[in-house]
Amino acid sequence: MTEPDHDLPARPAFVLRVRAGASGAETGWLDDEQVIPPPGVSIHRALIRAARSRADRTQPGSTIRVMGVTPDGAVFHLGIGPDGAAWEVPPPQQDDPQSVPDEISHVAQLQERDGRLVGLVDDEPVPLVPGEDPYEQLLHEARRRADRYAAGRTVRVLGRTPDGREWQIALAADGTQSILPPPESSQPPAPTETAAAPAPAAVNAFRPVDPAAVAKAEEAGEAAPPVADEPAPQAAYAEPDDEEAPTADVPEPAARTAAMSTLTDDLGRPIRTTTRASVLPVYDAAPPAPATATAGSAPAYDQGEPGSLSRRRLLLGGAGVVVLAGAATAGYVTLRGNSSTPKSSPTAATGSPLPDGLQPPAGLPASYLWLVVNLSDIAPRLAVTGSQLICTVDNDTTGGTQLVSLDATSGKAQWKADLPLDAILAGGPTLCPIDGSTSILLVSQNQIMAYPLGGGDPKTWPLQHNWNAPITPSGVIVTKPGDPENAYVLLHDTLTRRAVEKGTNPVAVLRDGTVVTTDLHGHVWLSADGTKAPKPTTLQAPKGTVPGTFVAATQNQLITAFVPRDRPTASMLRSFSLPDLTPRMTTAAIEPAVFPSTFMLAPDESWAVGSNTWINMATGDTRLITARWSPIAISAHNTWSKSGESILTADDTGKYLGPAKETGGQVIVPRGGTAQLAFCAGSVANETTLYAVPVTPSAE
Repeated sequence: MTEPDHDLPARPAFVLRVRAGASGAETGWLDDEQVIPPPGVSIHRALIRAARSRADRTQPGSTIRVMGVTPDGAVFHLGIGPDGAAWEVPPPQQDDPQSVPDEISHVAQLQERDGRLVGLVDDEPVPLVPGEDPYEQLLHEARRRADRYAAGRTVRVLGRTPDGREWQIALAADGTQSILPPPESSQPPAPTETAAAPAPAAVNAFRPVDPAAVAKAEEAGEAAPPVADEPAPQAAYAEPDDEEAPTADVPEPAARTAAMSTLTDDLGRPIRTTTRASVLPVYDAAPPAPATATAGSAPAYDQGEPGSLSRRRLLLGGAGVVVLAGAATAGYVTLRGNSSTPKSSPTAATGSPLPDGLQPPAGLPASYLWLVVNLSDIAPRLAVTGSQLICTVDNDTTGGTQLVSLDATSGKAQWKADLPLDAILAGGPTLCPIDGSTSILLVSQNQIMAYPLGGGDPKTWPLQHNWNAPITPSGVIVTKPGDPENAYVLLHDTLTRRAVEKGTNPVAVLRDGTVVTTDLHGHVWLSADGTKAPKPTTLQAPKGTVPGTFVAATQNQLITAFVPRDRPTASMLRSFSLPDLTPRMTTAAIEPAVFPSTFMLAPDESWAVGSNTWINMATGDTRLITARWSPIAISAHNTWSKSGESILTADDTGKYLGPAKETGGQVIVPRGGTAQLAFCAGSVANETTLYAVPVTPSAE
């Protein structure tokens, strides 16, 4: 049966999602249920099988539609046939995704019960996380539900406060909120006065306001103000303020770009993909025109053995972070396949222009000094020192993956190592201490591999497919399902057991093999024994705060957020020395609050970025970078933030290097860097390229 013969329903049966944890490890989810891939099966194939199996319980023999979501939020649709074959399809034809429907899709409300707030969405309870904005949590849940049937589209939500007041809210695909009047059919007759009614205030309509202020505003004919001590809400990915960068009233969508990679079914058949990358997903009913072939370009599909697994860790063949036009240019440092002699660059220190349609992050020049092609992942993980860059590339000769070490300044190859042919990487390469020495760590579906910085044979430790082995900045911590009272660390070349308190979260491993675990109540356990968990230590909280979330940990320090009692949407960060847990520094209140996903620590631990704020990790001094900053990458000398379709840059003092210029095209994404270079990745068709962009102010 060919694809056009399938009778595909318009509504997705399931949502298939790949999530990336704080350590970078990826997990697969069918709706809200985790799917553990069997040995030798990739996450995307395991998700497709799980969806088909579940559909066969209620819809045997029928074709289903599922929606896929990549770790970076790109959304696409797949059809899955009765035989398990899958192919990508456009979403159902609908109206303008920016238009707001008249009907209310969800009701999100807060109620007060027995002196405490209870959250409900569509009359179903929603657990509220202490220390986080309850209104934002409810709207996030409403958006999650809407994504099952209206992915990429704006929906209308009714918000209701504990005192019964109601607002109608336009909830965009990226979570942005705006106040709406009721549909015209339910609006009262227009007033007869000639003066126009005042425009509503640009605040979160789902926040209660001061009744006295409301009455005063109504008497004056003005819009009601927000609560004085609450900031106006901000979009998750909004353009900088007017003083930071000019913005258009209605931003144009980014240029459509080619599909990222090939997805294969169980029989090795290619699944055609047409997904395009953008902040709001863009779809085409027909496949894109093939990219122009260039010398040295990658083949259309991975050329391994028939039926072999793709070496790219993609979610269901979905779109990647960015897509660029152009290919490797002869004469620049290039790595492909099994090549071991990269060419030296003949260019000057300013480099060569980026390919047409490709833009650098704001504050950096549109040029590169050298590049690496054929990276093994669309969102590559890099291990970077002042003199060394380590990454993984596809080996066209064997169909496997190579670990490659380059000179971080010139791009000259230093050494390379072939990974096992069946390796499916779940983590790394990452610089990580093992028994007192820094190693290059990688985690696959069946083993941990530790390579010396200077190259050579790795040390390996076997894993079972369902063990969890995240790489933390302090080391690998292995946990096993059904064994919540033990964790395992690499010590003296063996996986060594450490007894931990049930329900706690292992966050770090110290030089002597002690495991650090935390909870949500400001308690810490330091476990150095394999049979008995230790007693907890209560962290010293800043005055006027309650314990918040764990933020980050290294071998030297534990960083925890504390929530001011009078500012529940903010957090104060305090760093504690390890292992004695004495306070090292404390910040002022940072708003919005800092969480592990919005905190990044520089490699030398001297500074960090939490939410929109630069932090001196020695003194606790802070500096606002920009109001809407949210970090996506950090190096020893720079940090980057996504803002709409743009990527912004700041230096290691928190100085903002300027707004993005509206020049069109896709923006390559920083993955790390040195004092002289930012390493930025972009992809076209099957191939991902890493560009070494000079860290110098743009001359434009």
